Amino acid sequence: MEPGRLAGELLEQVKDVHRRAGAGAATDEWAREWLPRHAERDAFRFLAALDGSGAVAGFGYGYTGGHGQWWTDRVSAAMDAETRDRWLRPPHFEVVELHVRPEDQRSGIGTSLLDALLEGLPHAQALLSTQVDNAKARPFYERHGWEVVVLEMSFGPGYAPFCVYGKRLRPG
Repeated sequence: MEPGRLAGELLEQVKDVHRRAGAGAATDEWAREWLPRHAERDAFRFLAALDGSGAVAGFGYGYTGGHGQWWTDRVSAAMDAETRDRWLRPPHFEVVELHVRPEDQRSGIGTSLLDALLEGLPHAQALLSTQVDNAKARPFYERHGWEVVVLEMSFGPGYAPFCVYGKRLRPG
């Protein structure tokens, strides 16, 4: 989806999915500040899954990560040199958000979105982070071939502990 098309009712539906996924009050800031900033990054991909009525049932997005970006720099600091070289050497793709409405989870939507986000990328590997205690997301990623790269890290005060997952997209 083109970044400029994510407006009006569609944006409100995406925000609803994001909010219901547990972001709460942070959703408005995310939609106003972070999403537009992320949409300007290299290889930005945004995908939405629609249900039979045309409503957003889930969405996901990501882009090429690199040093000098908030997430990459914090993850890099949590890695040893060997892990950093293996996973953060360019190019790497960052899956930033992947959410499905609670009533539509376990229906294949998340799998379809994740597969489509990664399909045909020129990157050698992809990375993402999720909360250490996220009992739904962690088994989901592991079933889809993701491996723990950083077992536990902090993104700073006010953040729950996170873990970082990686997936090789091509041999290397």
